[in-house]
Amino acid sequence: MSTRQKTAGKKTRIPLSLIYDELRATLLQLAPFIAEEGMKIFRELEMAKTLSDKDLDGLRKKHASAIAGLLQKKQPSGTFETWPGSSARDVFAQNSSALQQAIEAAYDRCSLRTSLTAAEKLEIFTGMLRTRLLDARLKKFFSGSEIKTPQGIAFQGKGFRSTGQEGIYAAAVRLRRGPDYSGPDGEWHGDLVTPMIRDLGLALAMGLKPADVIAAQMGKPGKPTFGKDLHIGDFSIGILPPAAPIGLSSGTACGLGLAVQGTGRVVLNCIGDGGTSTGEWHEAINFSAVRKLPVVFIVQNNQTALSTPTEEQFACSRLAERGPGYGIPSITIDGTDPEAIFAAVTQAVDRCRAGAGPALIELVAMRMCGHAHHDDMLYFGHEPDRFFEYPELKAGGYIDPDRYAYWRRKDPISTYEKQLIRERVLTKKQAEELRSEIEKEIEAAAQEVIAMPWPEATHGMDPVFSGGPRAIRRNELTGRDTPWPPPVTWHPVDEPGFTPDPGGQTYWQAIVEALAEEMERDPGVFILGEDVGGSYGNAFVILKSLLERFGERMLNTPLSESAIIGAATGAALLGKRPVAEIQFNDFIASGFNQLVNNTAKIFFRWNHAVPLTIRMPWGGLRQAGPYHSQDTEPWFYRTPGLKIVSPSTPREAKALLKAAIRDDNPVLFYEHIALYRDAHIKEKLPDADTLLPLGTAHLKRDGRDLTLITWGAYTHICLAVAEKVAREDGLSCQVLDLRSIQPLDHEAILACTRKTGRVLIVQEDSKTGGIGQSVAAIIAEQAFEYLDAPVQVIAALDTPVPYSPPLEQAFLASEQDILHAVRLLAAY
Repeated sequence: MSTRQKTAGKKTRIPLSLIYDELRATLLQLAPFIAEEGMKIFRELEMAKTLSDKDLDGLRKKHASAIAGLLQKKQPSGTFETWPGSSARDVFAQNSSALQQAIEAAYDRCSLRTSLTAAEKLEIFTGMLRTRLLDARLKKFFSGSEIKTPQGIAFQGKGFRSTGQEGIYAAAVRLRRGPDYSGPDGEWHGDLVTPMIRDLGLALAMGLKPADVIAAQMGKPGKPTFGKDLHIGDFSIGILPPAAPIGLSSGTACGLGLAVQGTGRVVLNCIGDGGTSTGEWHEAINFSAVRKLPVVFIVQNNQTALSTPTEEQFACSRLAERGPGYGIPSITIDGTDPEAIFAAVTQAVDRCRAGAGPALIELVAMRMCGHAHHDDMLYFGHEPDRFFEYPELKAGGYIDPDRYAYWRRKDPISTYEKQLIRERVLTKKQAEELRSEIEKEIEAAAQEVIAMPWPEATHGMDPVFSGGPRAIRRNELTGRDTPWPPPVTWHPVDEPGFTPDPGGQTYWQAIVEALAEEMERDPGVFILGEDVGGSYGNAFVILKSLLERFGERMLNTPLSESAIIGAATGAALLGKRPVAEIQFNDFIASGFNQLVNNTAKIFFRWNHAVPLTIRMPWGGLRQAGPYHSQDTEPWFYRTPGLKIVSPSTPREAKALLKAAIRDDNPVLFYEHIALYRDAHIKEKLPDADTLLPLGTAHLKRDGRDLTLITWGAYTHICLAVAEKVAREDGLSCQVLDLRSIQPLDHEAILACTRKTGRVLIVQEDSKTGGIGQSVAAIIAEQAFEYLDAPVQVIAALDTPVPYSPPLEQAFLASEQDILHAVRLLAAY
């Protein structure tokens, strides 16, 4: 669809008054101290009261030249440095260039606004009307008892209305949307939108059906989550379903932009004023600015975040003031004017398509209802009985009455209806008929949802992984009518034993070889993280050898774990296979929200694969202190939707990393730093076609008397202990290396337990709440009859990891501690 679409056979002329107002607002926002001079220059130019596109281009050039002359006169002289390394002239030139670009954008917005066709204007009005009426019907559901649970209890649903903000519909009018962009493979090839939780209008504009909206909020089996979440969306038509931690989608939008960069596709990311206070939003917008991603950030400043007014949310006068701080253009416009929204967003979209990078648009409107359906009574001071027109306020409501009165006069639907009637695009009768038709359409959708069956309870047990098992609830004693349950048959995927090869490769070389082979094999594989690219090659300098060959696919990122994970997630959603690096696994805490509340939940929520790998150096044994030595695996072990791998040998590091990259799920790949350059564990590496399946353990040493279960660097310590007790005590010990923490190899754990009857679990992490205690519980539940002694867990102290060598030595379980525990357990 052409950006400057015209009414067939008719030249649209641009009112001079529109240009004047747009330029004046732009100058007052961005250069208030020269605004009057700038407008005086404009008034002195010769022009007609209406202009053609050709006239506008001529006026634009004259005005640009005159503004350049004005700025030239104000240019500072001399060599004074405004700040070290930046002369006053350089700073002035930079700001002058930004201002001239902003004036150019103002002219573009005027041209775009007058390019709207009658059909487009009718679509916008219809979409806004449908949004308001659908919101009203959802509120009616919440206030009534039309839907009842299978137990006969009224279910009112939950949801977030967009009353007063319906103009956002216009943002999508000239996006690449609709059936033409849905490929035969089911893939979406158009633009993408990441709406905030109340952006119903934007979702409808992209093609979401009212029945799916109602079904989502009423817990019925509709798109996108079929009862597993209340949020709306449909990725198959370009709508990313939002998540409740409201800053998350901005990070994902980064990744979507990264994946479509250079294709002409664009991403719109919407957030409310309160959401801009989240760290994720700032990290995402900075990441996008640095990489010039095609993302338009739209802030809907709706005057209140739940109940917190803007003056208690931020200190700047306008949220768009933040744009220059990130080095991107920004503008504040009236969020109740759909044509202003259309023009500003479309201009920014055109800029993105041209490769110029992101923009920030602030829409100032007001949320004319409570935060959610249940909040109306607190917002208005009473439960209103009208849902289409704005209700009256009563004493006791938390919203400011004067502010409410101002925005009540600016109802976007009634205001736009009057405008279209004045322009003879619409008649009053047509508007009434349109409302009646939409009400019937929505009521039919409502009745369809009422008649829908409830989702089967088994949908709540859907897999959390692509290709994963369904969740089940079982009691391990069910069916146990014998004290000796049949042993589990374990079929190891590789031969037992571990024999180092001094002529082989190290652990870090195995990782690099895996990355090189996978990037060679699949152009969708790329690496992103702090210091991974450029001329550095990561904090441990292990990736340096890849830079010459794959440097363009090794992206340096800002120091921002949340943005790294969000970007990797978004890119994975569009079929890329990012390998994100967190410089030390300790720092993933800064991206915890993205990983746990977004990445891990996507497949379960709306059945979309997220094929990404997050590499994380971890571990102690190197005196690095409390922020570079932790084991964060337990943080994520209990998070459904994440796979966790922790190899202990070079061979496994290579084969498991390759398997992780090819897996269609998020995989946390833990690389023990103490093993990177350990010459004692070198091995010959397998060929490029060798993979080890995730979820499989490995028997590093066989034995008959006792089983040691461990992983990571402690695998080698346990092997040393097993060798010592064999030599000194005549004990035959198994050493089972879990190597895959999630999924866990239950068969291997139970088979080894049933063979020896004595189990010692050794972990590097602190004991309380650790993975070892979870493994012990599995053994106690499923192999109790085979135990000849209590299951023991040896672990670090329940403190942070200390720095000083003797303190770290005392903190970690030592070889002597393990040796003592083995002998006690053998003698029990």
